[in-house]
Amino acid sequence: MASVGTLINRMRYWCAVANMGYSQADRWNFNPQAGNCDCSSLVIHCLKEAGFDTGSATYTGNLSGELTRRGWTRLPANGSPQPGDILLNDVHHVAVYLGGGKLAQASISERGTAYGSAGDQTGRETNIRGYYSYPWDCYLRYGGNAGSTASTGALAVDGNVGPATVRRWQQVMSTTVDGIISGQQVPDGRTYARPAIDSSVVRYGAGGSDLIRAVQRRLGCGTDGLLGPATIRAIQAHYGLAQDASFGPSTARALQSALNQGRF
Repeated sequence: MASVGTLINRMRYWCAVANMGYSQADRWNFNPQAGNCDCSSLVIHCLKEAGFDTGSATYTGNLSGELTRRGWTRLPANGSPQPGDILLNDVHHVAVYLGGGKLAQASISERGTAYGSAGDQTGRETNIRGYYSYPWDCYLRYGGNAGSTASTGALAVDGNVGPATVRRWQQVMSTTVDGIISGQQVPDGRTYARPAIDSSVVRYGAGGSDLIRAVQRRLGCGTDGLLGPATIRAIQAHYGLAQDASFGPSTARALQSALNQGRF
């Protein structure tokens, strides 16, 4: 089933986790180790990964026509997009609004042109950045409400814990569903790390997270609400993984696979 939440998660993955460069000559090369895309191939690819029918869409010029025949609505670009909205300039550019004032996009090659080598040579060829007006000709919105589809459909087992994974985790653990792991401390990178936890889903501060407390109660460890070394090792033991206190892609994939079965 099509999922706006998965669309957001896949855009985050390809723009922030995978090593994706920009080149219109090699725009369908979705190799996470060193690939290439352009703005429209990225959005179309992520739409397909998220279960959406994109029809014959191949570039910005026919994206609106194909999607509006398949459940998307073309809305004025009023400066107030919703998470999962496709931000479209019909001629030049397209991006996806992630929420929280951020969008994800394929931008420009390392040469400052439309053509470049595979892989992100600058760290900015594909990127997540603050919302801006390109200017956009419209917002394309699915079903009129991103929230109505964000919690449905299978999670992408991509090893990246983004908003869709956290929301599903919260649903399974019967805690408030907001896509945020709150009250966390910054990992020291020595005794523990969280490389597969997307920075967009973590809020730092005091108090811990109700989600993590629910996980800790399930695993029988301390209930401070912190996703720290002891809790990460307990999660890894729960899934039969090496207990290295680094919440990396293998731990994330195990979590996502379990959540897709409706369990932790």
